[in-house]
Amino acid sequence: MFVNTPFFLMLIIDLASLVAGSCIIVFTLKSYIKWKKINDFKSNDRQPGKRINRAFFFITLFLLIRQLSYPLFYLSLQSFVKYVEGAMCIYGVTQLLPGLCNFLEIIKPFCFFITGLWLIFHFLTRKSMDGPLVLQKLMLLTGVCGCIILNCFVDLNFLINVDFQTSVTCCTISTDLPDRLSATIARYLFGRRYDHLLLYFYYIINFALIGTAAYIQKFRKIDKATKAAYRKKITGLVFFLALINFFLTALSIQEVIGPKLMKLPYHHCFYCLFQYVPVSCFMVTFFIFGTFGFGWAFGLEIMASGKKTIKNLPDYTKKLYQFSISCLTLSLTIISLTLLW
Repeated sequence: MFVNTPFFLMLIIDLASLVAGSCIIVFTLKSYIKWKKINDFKSNDRQPGKRINRAFFFITLFLLIRQLSYPLFYLSLQSFVKYVEGAMCIYGVTQLLPGLCNFLEIIKPFCFFITGLWLIFHFLTRKSMDGPLVLQKLMLLTGVCGCIILNCFVDLNFLINVDFQTSVTCCTISTDLPDRLSATIARYLFGRRYDHLLLYFYYIINFALIGTAAYIQKFRKIDKATKAAYRKKITGLVFFLALINFFLTALSIQEVIGPKLMKLPYHHCFYCLFQYVPVSCFMVTFFIFGTFGFGWAFGLEIMASGKKTIKNLPDYTKKLYQFSISCLTLSLTIISLTLLW
């Protein structure tokens, strides 16, 4: 088994996360049963609240460190490229165990999203020992740790079973075929000559999303005076628009923007874009954070609206909107300047 620094770090983080995640699940289940059974939140005894707050502090540190697993996964794959025969980019490494890699590329962003949602929800409610809120945090935390444990098992399976002696094919074999999935979707939506039209729609949908979110945030559509049900609907609609934007932007980057930035008009590999144009890592990172920000705002409204103890919920929603608008604007600016340059 080949071992380098990113491989070793990933292995250590996964093993530690597996142990920590299992312990946290045991803790959350015991705490949930205790709070549900004896109704500590109605008692004058403050010790249970202090104990669970102390536990949440260490859990927060663990989850923040665990978030490093997402970028470390791709750094590890990139470090393996030179050791895999036939690999020109990360795509070649993923073909060593394609099923596991495909699963990891789905579950890792999902883990990142729900972990971020729990952390934001915890910071929003950390001063409240209201029983239903604590129980809600414990339930969500159980789901987060279950997802992390599943991720760790698949990570370790990949690290243990990957065989660097296997030869793979270049990414051009699949990403540059005329009937590739992204090209088929683009032709279906925008016709055979979709290049310019898709790029126009990329800018239109991004400006529409940023403008809509800025209007809602500026003109107090999500402030304390707004009804919770209305805030939930409006944040849900914005998140739905963000998902449409995510789909069209991903399609645009793979089909039009990526080849232009790489100066390879017939090459459509995402991983090669990161390798040949390093600044693209920042534009994609900002774009993901911007999309997740709208999702986190919607998630908070679903979980916390209607709770009388959470008076600062609209302020958190507005801050998340400001964060998402800033991230999407930065991503859009980086792409535009790089295309012009």
